[in-house]
Amino acid sequence: MSVETRVVANFGATVAFAARNAPAGALCQAHLPRSLPMIVAGDRVRIAADGDGWKVTELLPRDSVLSRPDRRGQPRPLAANLTHLGVVAATPPGLDTLLIDQFCIAAADCGLDAMIIINKQDLLAPDERAAAEAIVAGYRAAGHEACLMHTQDDTGMAPLVALLPGKSFALVGASGAGKSSIVQQLLPDEAIRIGAVSAVTGLGAHTTSVTWWYPLGDGASIIDSPGVRQYSLAHLDHDVIRQGYRDIGRLAGDCRFANCRHLQEPGCAVRAAVGRGELAAWRYANYVKLLGSEGQPHDATGFPA
Repeated sequence: MSVETRVVANFGATVAFAARNAPAGALCQAHLPRSLPMIVAGDRVRIAADGDGWKVTELLPRDSVLSRPDRRGQPRPLAANLTHLGVVAATPPGLDTLLIDQFCIAAADCGLDAMIIINKQDLLAPDERAAAEAIVAGYRAAGHEACLMHTQDDTGMAPLVALLPGKSFALVGASGAGKSSIVQQLLPDEAIRIGAVSAVTGLGAHTTSVTWWYPLGDGASIIDSPGVRQYSLAHLDHDVIRQGYRDIGRLAGDCRFANCRHLQEPGCAVRAAVGRGELAAWRYANYVKLLGSEGQPHDATGFPA
C-alpha cells in the first residue's frame, strides 16, 4: 500500500517528507530509486513501506516546474508545483523594470504567474516612493499582483503577507534586493529546522545548499535555497516575450493586422494605448527593447552580453 506525500527536500539518495500525524516540523526520509525521474522540492510523490523505512514508488504529475539549463543545455528542474515567482526589486540596488519584466516572462514560460515585490520601502525618498508606487500600479494594471513593503517589522511585511494565501512561490530577483531578508521574516526558524534535519540525516553543512519546501499557513508555501534565489534567465525568444506581456497580448486583438509586432505597423492598438496613457510607456519600451535583443546572447542577469 502506498500513500501520497509532498517532497520537502532532495538529498540525492533520499528525499525528506512530512509524515502524517508527526509533530510539526518533523520529517522522515524515503529512499529514492535511480529508475525514477529527478525529484525536487515541491513534488508530489507516492511512497511505500520498505523494510523499516520508506521508498518513493512514483512521481505524480506536476502542475508546473521551475528549471534552468544544465551544462549540456538541457532543462534541470529546481522546484515543482509552484504557482508564482515572487520577483523582488528594491532601491538600492535600483528598480530595474526591464529585469522585472524578464522574470515575469520567464515565469509565464514555466506556467507560473509573477508576483512583484518592491522591497525596502522604508529607505525611499518621497520622489522614489512615488516612482515605486507607479511601478506597482503598472504591474497591477498588467494583471500581476504587486506590493510595496519592507522587512523591518510586521507592518512593513503586511502588504506581502496579504498576497500569500493559497500561493506556492519562490523568490527571485537582483542581488541586494533583500530576498534573504524576506525569507528570514517569513521563516524565522529556518536555520533551526535545517540544523535539526542535518542532525538526522548526517549531511552536515550540505543541508544549507539544499532546496526546501516550507508551509507558511493559509495554504501558502515557499520553496527556497541559495540556488533558487540566484535563478538566472535563459534566452527569451520572440514568442516567449510576446506571451509574457499579457497586457500587450490583450490589446493585440484590436490591431489591424493579426501578425502585428507592435513596432511600426499601422493600425496598432498597442501603440495607440500607449498614446492614450492606457499602457505604461515604460512597459512598452521594455517590450521593444527585449524584441530588439532577440537572438543576442544573455549574461547571468538576463541582459544582452
